[in-house]
Amino acid sequence: MTIGELVTETASTVPTSKGREARVTLDIDSLSRLHRYEDPDLGFSESFADVRLGPAESLAIVTLPRSDGDGAGLGFVVCPSLGVEQGHLRRLEALVSRTLTQHGFPVVRIRPNPPVGDGPCGAIDMTTRLREVEEAADLLRRVADVGEMGLVGAMFGATVSALACERLGSSSLVLVEPVVRGRRYMRETLRRHAIAGLVTELEDGGGSGAHRPQGELETRGWTSIRGLRLSRADFETISAVNLVEDVRSFRGRSLLVGVSPSGAAAPGLVGLADHLRALGGDTTVEVIEDPLPVPFGEFSLAVEGPSRVDTRLDLDRRLAGLIASWAEHARRPAPTAEAV
Repeated sequence: MTIGELVTETASTVPTSKGREARVTLDIDSLSRLHRYEDPDLGFSESFADVRLGPAESLAIVTLPRSDGDGAGLGFVVCPSLGVEQGHLRRLEALVSRTLTQHGFPVVRIRPNPPVGDGPCGAIDMTTRLREVEEAADLLRRVADVGEMGLVGAMFGATVSALACERLGSSSLVLVEPVVRGRRYMRETLRRHAIAGLVTELEDGGGSGAHRPQGELETRGWTSIRGLRLSRADFETISAVNLVEDVRSFRGRSLLVGVSPSGAAAPGLVGLADHLRALGGDTTVEVIEDPLPVPFGEFSLAVEGPSRVDTRLDLDRRLAGLIASWAEHARRPAPTAEAV
């Protein structure tokens, strides 16, 4: 049953502890409020779509401007990352979606299903994410009738956006701290997880028999990264990604954003920008200087005395504002990527 169907029901039956059924009445108004949110002052509405995306049946959140405005011809899909990053980046994705919509752009944001078991929902699976992006793009075209498609993502969500842009014929691309080389990303992910496991064991007095994810991939074909299953096949698929080689025909507009304590762009970001320009695209590189007390994409709450402090709220707001400002200038016609 979809959410839209659910809010039209007035009563239902549920099983009780004694095996009998009890009749309950649903609060239609409360369910409707959960299904849709509207902010007249900010000029947008947000609702859960009555469809699920991809094999994991992830949620689609549609954010629409109150009126078409000047940006109705261009809409955006916000692509989530993989693994635990998708939870840590969720607020940034929401801020980006709502800020874009306040500037007149319709947006579909993908909300991945929470991990359950070892199936697609609980796996680190790039193929699943690409399917979700394709279906979210189709949904955006249906609900907003956009003429141009833009993709937005952070970290591996940016990588998924870049991999999908040519297939979807996107005209605009926003990449925040994109993973340019999948092998380096996987190596660093496994290294951080192994170190975290070692620290936990030492704190628990368990000696030095640290969890070794690389060895598990080789011996049994899968490992667990912070509770999510990573198969050897998925590891190899992600490791094979190299955006400088994989993006071959995109000639649209792109915004590449780095976040750095020094304010300098990372070499990988510069190399990707040069590649997109060589393809004939209109590429802008911006670097936001931030002290990054917590690495970008990690859990952002820090303990200071008796309270927790959010170390990334200001950065998320700056990123959302930068992306919306750039999108304002991306309204002019631009060539789309060739389908591959």
